[in-house]
Amino acid sequence: MRSPLGLPTLGSVNLALLSLYFIPVWGRDAIRALISPYNGLEDRAHAAAAIYFRQLFDLGFNGLVLTSHILAGVKLVIVAAFASYLIEFVRSLVMRRDADRETIDVVLILAVADIIICVLPALALGDAAVVRLYATQMLLVAGAITIIVVERHLAPEPDTARMDTSVSEIDGLRLGLPVGMLAVGPPPAQTAAALARIPESRLRNPLVPRFRSS
Repeated sequence: MRSPLGLPTLGSVNLALLSLYFIPVWGRDAIRALISPYNGLEDRAHAAAAIYFRQLFDLGFNGLVLTSHILAGVKLVIVAAFASYLIEFVRSLVMRRDADRETIDVVLILAVADIIICVLPALALGDAAVVRLYATQMLLVAGAITIIVVERHLAPEPDTARMDTSVSEIDGLRLGLPVGMLAVGPPPAQTAAALARIPESRLRNPLVPRFRSS
C-alpha cells in the first residue's frame, strides 16, 4: 500500500534503513570470520555462538572451525537477502509500486532467526555485552515488523463493487446489450422482451454459433 501522494510506506522505508545498517555490519563480521586465520574466534559474539554449539554437540576442534564457518555463511546469506530487498525497494521507487511482500517477509524471518541463533548462546554463557548487542538488533527488527503488520492491517480492501460492475458489463456485451445497461439496474421493457425471445440454450452458451441443418 502506497501513500495517497504515491510515496513509499513507512514500513518499507524503515526496512530499507535497516538494510543499510545490517548489510555492512553483518557482512563485515561474516567475511572476517571466513577469511580470518583464527576462523572468526577473535570476535567475541561470533566465538560465543561457535563455542556454545561445540559444547552442545560435543564437537572437536575441527567441528568448532566448521561451526564458525557455517554461522558466518548463514549471516552472509542474510546479508544477501537484505541487499536484494534494497534493490527491490529502489525498483519500487522508480516504478511507483509497492515493494514485493514475499521479499519483505523472507528478509524479516531470516533476520529474526539469525538473531535468535546468536543470542541464545550468549544467554547460556552469560555474556551480558553480547546479549545487549543482539537485544538492540532484535528491537530494531521487531519495530520494523510491527510497523509493517499495522500498515497491512490498515490497508483498504479491494473494491468488490467495481469488480461486480465489470463482470455485469462483460455479460451485457455477450448478449449484445449496451455497456453499462446491466450495471445500472434492471433492464427496461424492450430489453426484457428481447431477452425473452432468445432461446435458453443460446443464453447459456452465447458464444457458440448456431448452424442450420442442411
